[in-house]
This record gives sequence, structure tokens and C-alpha cells, in this order.
Amino acid sequence: MNKSKINDRATTTEIIEIFSSLQGEGPHLGQKQIFVRFGRCNMHCHYCDELEKMAAVDKFKIYSVEALLSEINVFEKEKGQHHSVSLTGGEPLFYTPFLLNFLPKLKEQGLTTYLETNGTLPRELASVIKWCDIIAMDMKPASSSGDRDFMASHSEFLKIAIQKEVFVKIVVTPETSKNEIEQCVEVVANINPKIPFIFQPLSENIGISQKALHYIEQQLFPIASQRLVDVRVIPQMHKIWGVR
Repeated sequence: MNKSKINDRATTTEIIEIFSSLQGEGPHLGQKQIFVRFGRCNMHCHYCDELEKMAAVDKFKIYSVEALLSEINVFEKEKGQHHSVSLTGGEPLFYTPFLLNFLPKLKEQGLTTYLETNGTLPRELASVIKWCDIIAMDMKPASSSGDRDFMASHSEFLKIAIQKEVFVKIVVTPETSKNEIEQCVEVVANINPKIPFIFQPLSENIGISQKALHYIEQQLFPIASQRLVDVRVIPQMHKIWGVR
């Protein structure tokens, strides 16, 4: 659709791009998905690889519910069957009024919904969770993101997300606080210690931050594995593969 301003947040939304690719993060690594990247976010993590795109608001495309469904169907037809439709961003739950109209129609077409979220908007999740199949929830320690503390919101969010398939993912930088990781582990353990808990070492231009990886292996992994059943280290593989 043409670039313009949203007139009705319930029926139109801001999209940066739509594309078919392989999931490069988490336990669904390597599965083929249609990615729908929403425009804006309620956070501004300093390591985010989408900050430049989100700042270029003149590049957002405005889609109606019908137009977005149509484009997804084109990808499904032309690129072959996909495991799921990844709603990513930005932050998809920033656009909840649109999702309330869009998600039911997406599910009517028999497609699996994969919500990639920063896990800070529990009320918004509660309103759309019945149409979500998989929830990829980031936890955002302030020492990693450079943003404010969202631990209480993360706890409330995960209590709702546990209704569906959910996993937790944490980007770890060399500056990530061990104390905040302990808090993240406590949140997950108190809700369900079987929830997959994934450390994601910071990605750099030349690959993975070895300093962050060693920090995870030597100090953070033992903390998490003492209280959680399924702890893993999975880097951002799409950057290594050279795909979007």
C-alpha cells in the first residue's frame, strides 16, 4: 500500500516489510516463516538491529486488514508452505487494536501465529492471546537493553503467555547484570520451570560476541540451570546464514 498516515488504528497498521525466510532465533530455529514486521516499538534497546528502520517512519507502509492478509496469502502460495506467520517488529502488541481485527481472520485461514514480543505489554497480550499459537517472549534486563526495568511487567506477561506454547529469550551483552539474570530466572521458575529459557549472546558485525558467550557459559548458564529445566544458548543464526 502507499505510504500515508494511519486513519484508524483498528483497521490499518504500519508495516516495515513482509518477507519469507527462515526463523533465526529460539527453539523454532530453521523453520520457514512469513515475517510481518510492524513499524514501531515501545522500547529502544541499544543493541536492536531494527532501530534504523523504526526511525525512518516515512518508509512505513500502511496496510489494511484485507491488504495484509492478501499479501500473506501471496507469499504462502508463491514461496511454498510455511510453518507459521511471525508477527515481529518493532513490537506487534503496540498495534493491538489492529491485531484484534487481523488475528481472527488470519486464524480463519488455518495459519499458525508466532508472536515475537518484548514481553512488556501484558494487558495487550491478554486481549489477543486466544489467537496466538506460539509466543517468543524476550526478557529485557535494563543492563542489556539500556532501557528501564520491566521485570514486573515480564512476570505479569508470562503468567498470561503460559496458556500457549511460550519460550523466553534474553540477549546477553558483556554489561548484562548477573543480578538481573537471577531475577529473570526467578520470574520464570515461579511460573513454570519447564519453560524453555534461551540465552542469546550479543551479535556483532563479525559474528557472536565471544565475551558475552564466555560470560554466559561460565557464569549465567549455571545460575539458570539450577532452577530451570530447559536452558539453552542459541545465537542469532540468520545473521550467520546471511538471510533476513
